[in-house]
Amino acid sequence: MLTAVIEQDGKKQMDNIFVIDAHSHLGQDVDGATMMNPLAPGSGTFDFWGNVQGKIKAEWEKSGEQSFTTNINGKRTTISWSFNPYPFTDNLYIALEKLKQSHSDLKEKSKFYTFIDQGVCFPFQDVFRDKQPEALYRASNINVSRFTTRFPFSMKLIGYGRCDPMEGEKAVNEVRYMREVLGLRGLKLHPRSEGWIDNIYSESAINVLIEATKYSMPVIFDTRGKGSILKIGRLIEQTRNILKSKHPTLLPHFKVIIAHFAQGNIGDHEVYNTIVQPNTYGDLSMLHGEGAGNFFMDFRNWFKNNNKINVDGRDWSEYVLFASDYPYFGDVHAEKLMIYIINRQFFDTGGTLQDTKNILGLNQIRVLPEYNLPQIKKDAKRLPSTIISNPNMDQNKFSAYNTAIEALAKLITMGTIDIKSFCMQFNENWNQFNENIFLNVIKKNTNEEIPLYFTKLLEDNSISLLAPLGPDNEWKKFGYKYFNPEDRAFFASIFKQSYLATDINKTFECLAQVF
Repeated sequence: MLTAVIEQDGKKQMDNIFVIDAHSHLGQDVDGATMMNPLAPGSGTFDFWGNVQGKIKAEWEKSGEQSFTTNINGKRTTISWSFNPYPFTDNLYIALEKLKQSHSDLKEKSKFYTFIDQGVCFPFQDVFRDKQPEALYRASNINVSRFTTRFPFSMKLIGYGRCDPMEGEKAVNEVRYMREVLGLRGLKLHPRSEGWIDNIYSESAINVLIEATKYSMPVIFDTRGKGSILKIGRLIEQTRNILKSKHPTLLPHFKVIIAHFAQGNIGDHEVYNTIVQPNTYGDLSMLHGEGAGNFFMDFRNWFKNNNKINVDGRDWSEYVLFASDYPYFGDVHAEKLMIYIINRQFFDTGGTLQDTKNILGLNQIRVLPEYNLPQIKKDAKRLPSTIISNPNMDQNKFSAYNTAIEALAKLITMGTIDIKSFCMQFNENWNQFNENIFLNVIKKNTNEEIPLYFTKLLEDNSISLLAPLGPDNEWKKFGYKYFNPEDRAFFASIFKQSYLATDINKTFECLAQVF
């Protein structure tokens, strides 16, 4: 995470920013580019993140801008940056390290990449993309799923699938398969490399977009120059019009990201207008250096001067996502983009901390399916919850929260569970996330998927809850209000059958009966 300490009017506050790289690859491209193991020393995605972090630190030492004074909303403000690990993942790694069994090295490895919390990854134009008969990219999608839906990669990677819309019904079925079976969370399309840029307005392309929309999956388009950007923009408009007339309830779930849009197009209002339309976002991959700083100033001024907030209520920074395009572009490019989202110039010219949050990760979170569709598993079994309490926390200084995490770590090392994915919970709105977590856990002996809600019941960490969610229990991204009748019913349901645990061994025993 990126942590900001903000000093304003004699008061200090701390804000954590969850950082996501919205564009990277996994597999082996026909052009020779390769990323087959994100953990590979030196060349893997995670070491790439560490290199970016190191270069930002070096830039801070050179510029002195790890801390600086600027004006935000007309007030003199000092911002100081630091890197800190995301608490749940870090505490889980610490618990695994203590057990000295499988995954015990994750804490040591991760200390070098605490800045970037997660990354979206999707297939290249893989050399093995046609190895399965069901659809082009079936083998590639399986490869991405094998990494991104299994611990420990599931804590760090967000997997997207890929298809070729020109395969017609095969492609539509592949979208369905990648979400329902493989657990992938978005779709990558590349009309130029697959040779369908001239057929981009075809019914086949629109059908694939509509199928992804049914699952609230974001769709990212690769681009090559202004012409392809404008064509994709018109495709978005055509698809939106079809959804309005035939499937209006799906419209909020139609989300398209246009990659590489800013590089080479700074000041091009035709490109800007293509991005600033409903259902559309742009990723900033390839943009770097002074060009990045110039883009933020120009795009922001154009947006505000033309009252573009009236397009769909989003502010300028809610349209753009940080993205690296690793391994095609390396740590130098990524650092020289990121630094312009957190330096004094960004804030001196009108940027805010909320803008930084939006660009570095929050926009990516907003478009994922789990944050847009009701998270309720209708066929879930009713399983007992575990309430973890530590009445002696003042003496032993060990929180119920960490007790629960240590029990989960033990289940992981024993091969009892796997973590398919996790979602963060926010405090009432998108402004601030908390330490509560929604986990999709796999019971490995049956391959059953169990939604698990992990929350602090008391802020002093003396009582926590691990609750498998039943068929009537919906996880809510903005949390629960205890005096809301619907939310009271939620807690009454999960407390109805529950165990009480007061130490790690008892917590493990309770969870073992569930898993």
